[in-house]
Amino acid sequence: MTCPNLKLWIQAARPWTLGVSISPVLMGTVIAHSEGGIHWTAAVSALLGGIFIQIGTNLANDFFDFKKGADTVSRVGPQRVTQAGLISPGTVRTGFLVSFGMAFLLGIYLVYLGGWPIVIIGLFSLLLGVIYTGGPYPLAYHGLAELPAFLFFGPVASATTTFVQTGHWSSASIIAGSAAGFFSMALLSINNLRDYEEDRKVGKHTLIAIFGKDFGIYEYSFSILAATLSPLIYLVLEPEHGLVAITAFTTLMALHAVRTTNNFSRAEELLSVLKMTSKLQAIFTIIFIISWIV
Repeated sequence: MTCPNLKLWIQAARPWTLGVSISPVLMGTVIAHSEGGIHWTAAVSALLGGIFIQIGTNLANDFFDFKKGADTVSRVGPQRVTQAGLISPGTVRTGFLVSFGMAFLLGIYLVYLGGWPIVIIGLFSLLLGVIYTGGPYPLAYHGLAELPAFLFFGPVASATTTFVQTGHWSSASIIAGSAAGFFSMALLSINNLRDYEEDRKVGKHTLIAIFGKDFGIYEYSFSILAATLSPLIYLVLEPEHGLVAITAFTTLMALHAVRTTNNFSRAEELLSVLKMTSKLQAIFTIIFIISWIV
């Protein structure tokens, strides 16, 4: 097989999913701006590190799901490059190892700034990227994916970003990160809801594959509404930043996604909800940043 071109690598990296790693870092950085000032080198390192971890996780999922037989020709979601024969399994494996290696190198600088807490968080992030679908007990195959998706693409990412720039942990950043974490859970649940029937056939026991379609609809609805309503917490815990509560108006868009999910009859219909949710997270993040600065 010839060396994959850039277009195939971009497809394999799944750029439409990168919002889950970018959003909490951007929100953590704008909070750092108000709590001591932005450290631009740290901010860029945290952003690139998060992106490389997300890309590495995506490539690892592509590789391990193929190896475990979880990706078949009947799969409805976006095309996986390993299963489709577009990139060889060995090359995809090299790709995720390189991605995690880049994240590790960037993490060395963040450890210099933040010390041992960053060592622990960084190593856990890399480990979870692999064992999400790989290793002897892959989390995604045993209904254990939601919590790490919420934490490490949510409050952990946001609070750590603020910490390496300011030197202290921020409650405001944890709240903002919780919104990002719920968006991550929403994207995970809509993917699992789309694939739950196929997952059952191949022995991939996601929570939705275990508990069924209705559970998946409830999980998505809870996650997306919790994400958009989370900023209301500032009205109580961080009243000086109460203006960011206006991001809750994105709940109106979230309700449209919930209605579409409630009424779906074919798995293909959920592809539009996936795109809608990714766009909603981008809109939410932009409004959050503007309202925080104002």
